[in-house]
Amino acid sequence: MHITESHYEHQHLYRVEWEPPNKDGSGGYIKWFSDGELVYGIHGSSLKITGTEIPSEPMYLLMNTAIASSWGFPMPCPEGCDCECFECGNPDCDCGFPDGFCENFPSFYEIDYVRVYQAVNETKHVLGCSTPDRPTDLFIKAHKKRYMSEGDKAPLQPVKNGGAVCHSDEDCGGSKSGKCTSKKCICNEGFTGPSCYAYAGFDDNYFGINDASVDVVKMIFPTGLLVAFMVLLVGFIVALVYSTKYQKVENSQQKPIAVPDGTYDIPSQGFPTVNTSYQKPSSAFSPPRVVKYALIDRRLIDE
Repeated sequence: MHITESHYEHQHLYRVEWEPPNKDGSGGYIKWFSDGELVYGIHGSSLKITGTEIPSEPMYLLMNTAIASSWGFPMPCPEGCDCECFECGNPDCDCGFPDGFCENFPSFYEIDYVRVYQAVNETKHVLGCSTPDRPTDLFIKAHKKRYMSEGDKAPLQPVKNGGAVCHSDEDCGGSKSGKCTSKKCICNEGFTGPSCYAYAGFDDNYFGINDASVDVVKMIFPTGLLVAFMVLLVGFIVALVYSTKYQKVENSQQKPIAVPDGTYDIPSQGFPTVNTSYQKPSSAFSPPRVVKYALIDRRLIDE
């Protein structure tokens, strides 16, 4: 796209198409048009190389006149010139400006209309400053200091309606938006801001999080850690079952065994032992008699 004299003298139609990506970050695109002709575009698939994606966060429209010293300014900086000075009317800064640059000021950026369209029944096209999938207000609450100026007690202060120091009505946006009274801006109806430059608007689709709600953080564990934990758990269960079964078998082998002398002998290591002397059970017809044996030449001899 080449900017011509027509862009300074006549109005043109600019369009931006923004298709958010899917929830997994794939897809989506952004395209820029001028007077119905495609100027530039980028698809989400082209961003895989950098590991990024088409934006899906809530955004707002900002239309202003931006001037960059890298566009049309002397490059490299002329010798002996302070190219950090950008003040029209200051002779020390003239060498850092393009020829005739300051003659363009004051200038105006006139906008006839702004229209925003949204696809019907498209779940990816949501409206609001803080959406369910992108809860911006939660991020702000977690990083309050980033959104606070010196002296602020809380972020996101209400927009001030007038009150800025002024010397004339021009400091308050002119007679259309405000006026300067007692060196302070007083905004007209329909305008707001410290200097009454902004139109008074509102968000008709506000999405907020109740401060009393409890935020549950979903913990995510690495797959390798989960696998190791499952292996250890299965091993522990197998060892527990084996230990219980072995204990039952050992207990079943250690039952008391009755021996002839009327006593009980507890097996050692699972093998029974028998005494070499015993007492015959008593009866009602004969008294008990003790018989003793001696071991001679590996033979039992009745004494």
